[in-house]
Amino acid sequence: MEDALNSKLEDLKKQYSKTKYNKATNKYLGLLRAKMATIRKQISSKKRKKGLGFAVKKTGDATIALVGFPNAGKSSTLNLLTGVESKVADYAFTTLEVIPGMLNLKGAKIQVLDTPGLIEGAHIGKGEGNKIASAIRVVDLILFIVDITDYEKLFYLIDELSALGIDFNDKPAKVKVDETERGGVRIIRNGKVAPPDGSIIEVMKGVGLVNANVFIFGNCTLDDILDAISEDKIRIPSIVALNKIDLNANFKKVKESLEVRTKMKVIPISVKTSYGIESLKDTMFSSLGLVRVFLKEKGQRADFEKPLVVKNGSTVLDVAKRVHADLAKEVRFAYVTGSSVRFLNQRVGLDHVVQDEDVVTFVS
Repeated sequence: MEDALNSKLEDLKKQYSKTKYNKATNKYLGLLRAKMATIRKQISSKKRKKGLGFAVKKTGDATIALVGFPNAGKSSTLNLLTGVESKVADYAFTTLEVIPGMLNLKGAKIQVLDTPGLIEGAHIGKGEGNKIASAIRVVDLILFIVDITDYEKLFYLIDELSALGIDFNDKPAKVKVDETERGGVRIIRNGKVAPPDGSIIEVMKGVGLVNANVFIFGNCTLDDILDAISEDKIRIPSIVALNKIDLNANFKKVKESLEVRTKMKVIPISVKTSYGIESLKDTMFSSLGLVRVFLKEKGQRADFEKPLVVKNGSTVLDVAKRVHADLAKEVRFAYVTGSSVRFLNQRVGLDHVVQDEDVVTFVS
């Protein structure tokens, strides 16, 4: 199977190299780029399944990876956030495998992964760099743990992961494409479900994506969508925890400098004193783009103790699917109270996009 994929990839490369670029061939070349990127992802996925990566089963509502050089404080941070006793010591390479923990964050169950420390040269295989990258690529958020006494190493981390095909949120994306199991191609413009667009659907089907959510932010062209599909690198939202600030009284200047240079949010913390941990948790939650929905049966009080957690941009129908497949088939509309509507118990359709802390009552 892998040989067939490699052969198909070579054929596409030849087609691409033989096609001259002009206005008429621009869309065709874009489709070829997207097809090549899709095949590369399939080949990479098969290699990971063969054991070339750390085996980590994703659980919970979202997954965060702690990334840093050895002895930066990742294991101590995992212990503080989740209570998992990841081995801690004052020497490098204490963590030799991916260690998961679970954090209950504002009602959401967040899986936190302590990854082995990256080293310079990880992108060429040093220190199990490719295996670490395989675990990081599937997460929803990267939390860089940086030692303030050696904070310039953050840029080595960024360079290493970039070379491993992982990019960050330093540039606002115009388009984000998430492949789904069913539902066809759904377009979500600026947080709201938009009418079907024949051109976009044609492009998606042209690269074999028949089920996907296409998130569009602001104005974009078909080229932007093709670029999003064909991008070889995966873009993962990222934030920075600046650890050991108890050792540097000027940590605020370091924080400001890193934020300007990386365009990432930087949260000063000290795992030794627990300083900044609550602020870190708040930033983690906001960066994950999660939405908490409270369910309410007709005539009953809403259950504010156990929210249903969905991704930003989810509709009433998406929420119903999370509750139960049968409910999704039977629901006709819903009553919603919260920031996504204008008044209490507003009747909405199945394509209504919910927002954080909305209260939803389904009507079958």
